[in-house]
Amino acid sequence: MSDHYAVRCTGCAFTWNTPAMAEGLRVLGSCPKCRGELEFRDDAPTASAASDARPADAAAAPHMVLGIPRI
Repeated sequence: MSDHYAVRCTGCAFTWNTPAMAEGLRVLGSCPKCRGELEFRDDAPTASAASDARPADAAAAPHMVLGIPRI
């Protein structure tokens, strides 16, 4: 087993290697394979760049952003 991982399941020992997967698993809270406890290499959650830089129209209604729905 390699010690180079972003997240490791303590139940099934499966590992994930990317920061994006670590962020998603933080939200999920448990292993999607066995529902085991997750061990994060860095215990501090990282802020997403997308959540920090919100565009001015982020509060716009979906129909204003996506356009008129097709029927």
